[in-house]
Amino acid sequence: MAVTRIYAIAFILAICGGINAAPNGRILEGNDATTGELPWVVSVRVDNTHVAVGNIINASHILTSGHGLSALRTTPIAATRVTVRVGSINQYAGGRIVNVQSITIHPSYGNFLHDIAIITLVTPLTFTDKIAAIALATPDDDEALVGDTEVALAGWGLQLSGATPYKLKVATLKVLSSPECEYQAGYGYDSVLCLEHGVNQGIATGDEGAGVVVNNTLVGVASFFFGGSGTKFPDVSSRVSYYSSWIASTIAARSAA
Repeated sequence: MAVTRIYAIAFILAICGGINAAPNGRILEGNDATTGELPWVVSVRVDNTHVAVGNIINASHILTSGHGLSALRTTPIAATRVTVRVGSINQYAGGRIVNVQSITIHPSYGNFLHDIAIITLVTPLTFTDKIAAIALATPDDDEALVGDTEVALAGWGLQLSGATPYKLKVATLKVLSSPECEYQAGYGYDSVLCLEHGVNQGIATGDEGAGVVVNNTLVGVASFFFGGSGTKFPDVSSRVSYYSSWIASTIAARSAA
């Protein structure tokens, strides 16, 4: 099966020009979010520049993708370079900037698999109508994620014009079953949740880490797209329920530190 996947991915790379290996992800041509609509969404920033979307999972921790914060595989960039803007749908202003204490990338991260990370904040957040945590999916939630299930994603990624929006964009995509994702992209791993969309839609640069949400529950974390963004190929996210134990143990370890 692993060999089959390697050849399938190589085939897709040949036609699409390859996986975009820089920190990537964008919600193409989505609708503007409204203030307080998605209070768990934050802008993850490196050297005060937006690089990824994060999701508040409790007062001290943010769940996001790993590759945007990786210096080398599982080694993160210095936490002192990273901040998060919380409580604002404007990536440039509003809300507040919070410093980061540590970054933990999944120990098996590599080649865009297990592309998930936890940010621990220096000081806990105070929840308001604009700052709140989102519930994490369980295996029971995954049972409802059949093909064509609609999911919402939000991010500040590039638009078709090449412009970076200041306001958070929201889009609706659909779950692609694991067998169908294996068929289309050679990526039917248990740890991922694939998403289908129309041409010129989907994730792109600036949306890595964007939460995949159903019924106010975080079921996935956006990882990457094949070739150029907005192609006919599915987008890939990390399946949150798959990492339940790792998330819980990492938070416990960081809280005890």
